[in-house]
Amino acid sequence: MKNLSIKLFTIIVLTLLFTSGGFIFYKFFEESKDTTASLLEENIQVNLLNIKYFLDKNLKKNNINQLTAYLDNIVHSNTVIDDIHIINNDKKLLYSTDRDSHTFHKGIRCIPISQIINSDIFNQECYSFSVKLFDRLTPYYYTTNVYLDKKYLSSLLHDKVKKYATLFVGSFFLLLILLWFVINKLLVQPLEELRQFAYYSTKVPRQFFIQELESIRYSLDLTLKRLKKEQQELFKISTKDPLSGLYNRLSLIEKINWLISKSKRSDARFALLFLDLDNFKNINDSRGHEFGDKVLQHVAQVLLHSVRNNDIVSRLGGDEFVIVLPDIQDNDAILEVIYRIRDALNTPVVFDNYKYNITCSIGITIHPKDGKSVTELLKNADIAMYKSKALGKNNFHFFTESLNEEIQEKIQIQRLMVSGLDEGYFQLFYQPKVDINSNKIVGCEALIRLIDPVHGLIPPDKFIYIAEENNFIIPLGEWIIEEGAKQLKKWENTPLKDLRLSINVSGVQFKDPNLINTLENAINTIDRSKLEIELTESVLMSDFDEKLDTIHKFKELGLRLSLDDFGTGYSSLSYLKKIPFDTLKIDKSFIDDLESTKDQSFINMIVTIADELKLDVVAEGVENKEQL
Repeated sequence: MKNLSIKLFTIIVLTLLFTSGGFIFYKFFEESKDTTASLLEENIQVNLLNIKYFLDKNLKKNNINQLTAYLDNIVHSNTVIDDIHIINNDKKLLYSTDRDSHTFHKGIRCIPISQIINSDIFNQECYSFSVKLFDRLTPYYYTTNVYLDKKYLSSLLHDKVKKYATLFVGSFFLLLILLWFVINKLLVQPLEELRQFAYYSTKVPRQFFIQELESIRYSLDLTLKRLKKEQQELFKISTKDPLSGLYNRLSLIEKINWLISKSKRSDARFALLFLDLDNFKNINDSRGHEFGDKVLQHVAQVLLHSVRNNDIVSRLGGDEFVIVLPDIQDNDAILEVIYRIRDALNTPVVFDNYKYNITCSIGITIHPKDGKSVTELLKNADIAMYKSKALGKNNFHFFTESLNEEIQEKIQIQRLMVSGLDEGYFQLFYQPKVDINSNKIVGCEALIRLIDPVHGLIPPDKFIYIAEENNFIIPLGEWIIEEGAKQLKKWENTPLKDLRLSINVSGVQFKDPNLINTLENAINTIDRSKLEIELTESVLMSDFDEKLDTIHKFKELGLRLSLDDFGTGYSSLSYLKKIPFDTLKIDKSFIDDLESTKDQSFINMIVTIADELKLDVVAEGVENKEQL
């Protein structure tokens, strides 16, 4: 069904009203016409009867001229009667009011006055009656025709039509204007206000008189208010981090892009600070995520109160925050903000009766020197932040090109490692262990090396820490164990069959639930006592109880255990007490300083302890006769 506008609907209604009013006017006019006709009939009938009575009394055969004055007066004084004809039996016109023509009115039919009640008074022009006369006892009749004034009757009817038509049209237009004013005031204008309000949602319309419209206005107002609130919430969700209330990543990118555009016009510099909380993962793991969320909320408030009014503070996710400092003139302004942040964070906070010291590492980039896009600035600030962590945490570092080159080298090594296992870029080298009593090789240590097909040998200190950072050490460790076991198997039928092989296991590998299965599968076909697992003190420092269970499983598999870098930590003796080691390895740093009397005494002490515990002793880095 086609929709109608309010105006068109109103026009249709008014047309119907006009049609209905016209019909009512017609009926009313007809009734008024009939009433007027009845009055005219009575008037004409009375006049005709008076004329008939007068003629019956006074009309004689030869005295018609004596009555002329009276009849003329009747015609001239009566607006309805136009002419009177008196006709004898011979059809001779004896009298006519119109003496100038003195002729019969042709084409006009007269009816007896007895039929006046049933006649159409406005269309009938002539009524007649007979006057009976006697001439010496002989009767004869004169016919009297009374002609009505047709123009007067027509004008009377026309005036009445005009009067009622004017009254009807005037009343209708007055009603139309009043109705249009009422509809416009109570319906059209409110609907237009509702339309404007629904489209622009600016000023709330006043209350409406019509109940249905007021209900729509009230509902629309509530709906738009709820919609506005939801839009605000959606905008907040889309621009703010729900946990901290800071700007989220999308908002940060938008604001940095705006600053970049501004700097192109005004050459203004701005700085970007990339913050990462130190050791936050330990907090989440030990105290739970709810406690960690409180820490993040506290840090967010600290950052907001430490920066300037026009600075931008955002949370990228996790424990990473970014602060943008617009309109930076020199590095002193950056350092001022950093020192305020560090001082505020270094103040211990208490959550749930637990005191926590918060520190962070900060990387800094400056636009446009350190990047011309958001991606570059964030990436380079992240690089600088990791450098500050490498410097000992609770530190900050400005991005430099040399730092970028260092990171690019790291990325290149990381890519090389990923493809290295399949492409054969990794290789095990075996460092011999010599018995000083027999001068024979009694064992060796498996040392992993990465061979770059372009640049050659990459030392372990260049890639091991990277493998531990991205957990690549787990598949790499599995490969080392499997390759070491294969090598022991190859030696079984050679003069090297009695050699023991030592393999280092990192702390990250201890978190691998498949470590025991990997070892068990690798040693199924070899003499298990020939394989020795080397552990450093740093590996044992965290989650000791869990790792102790894994170490006991090593022993259950029949593997030997070696404590590497003995003497460099503070808990070496306690580990000897709790863990069933088979070998102690003296750290190379003590061998290098063997000329020192103190170091000699320390080595003698280690050997004595090992003898008492029936442990083998291995000295790392013996390179000359004096050390031997």
